[in-house]
Amino acid sequence: MPGGRIDRGVGRNIFGLDAAGYHAARLGYPDELYAEVLDRAGGDVRAIVEIGAGTGLATGPLFGPRIERYVAVEPDPILSDYLRTGFAGRPIEVVNEDFVTASISGTFNLVAAASSFHWLDAVPAMARIRALLRPGGCAAIWWNAYRNPGMGDPFADATMPLLHGIDLPPSESTCGHYSLDADLHIARFAAAGFARIEQRVFRRERTLTAAGARALYASYSFVRALPDDRRGSLLAAIGDLVDRDFGGLAPNVVLTALYFASAPA
Repeated sequence: MPGGRIDRGVGRNIFGLDAAGYHAARLGYPDELYAEVLDRAGGDVRAIVEIGAGTGLATGPLFGPRIERYVAVEPDPILSDYLRTGFAGRPIEVVNEDFVTASISGTFNLVAAASSFHWLDAVPAMARIRALLRPGGCAAIWWNAYRNPGMGDPFADATMPLLHGIDLPPSESTCGHYSLDADLHIARFAAAGFARIEQRVFRRERTLTAAGARALYASYSFVRALPDDRRGSLLAAIGDLVDRDFGGLAPNVVLTALYFASAPA
């Protein structure tokens, strides 16, 4: 029987349980993605809000030398401290609040969300993004999808039986990641009144050792939410699968889906 869904509220604090492990296991985002986002935002980007900044995987690449104001919103208090430590000395405002109700003044060239938007209620979140953007400013949301069954990703195909019955986060299903549902995300931007809505998908391929695969899966919310014994047995099975069926190096397809749109001028 398929599992259920993890409540969105889980995303507020589950990743802070092992911030360093999350940061080490997760892949950054393509350089081309940042170039596209910053170009859409007007090239001369001075003010940015980042939603759900986490451990700062996108914060560093977005924070350019011309930035005058950077607000990183992160509801997890442990991750907020991680950000403050990791970016000490840079003028980055870390706001430890929920994005929709966060105390943020002013307007911005860019509002971005990297692998975080699925933890929000989309309708009020889109409305808050609109309210924070200057006319012509850019909204950009993107995700790395590490499990892509049925899309030339044999390791993802092989892991599916191991996930049977496990509650999944709002972004996941047994068929793949919701970031690849272009109709859904384009419709959300359109309903919020955005213009010039576009999608890009970047494909990268790499290999994972058994240890790397265990670390990646250990960083997932649906694995962290499991009881200790169930989590341990699942991670052991993931590692065994890499060694037994893939000779110690499993192929891993990473699809990065980017959606960006402009606030009306």
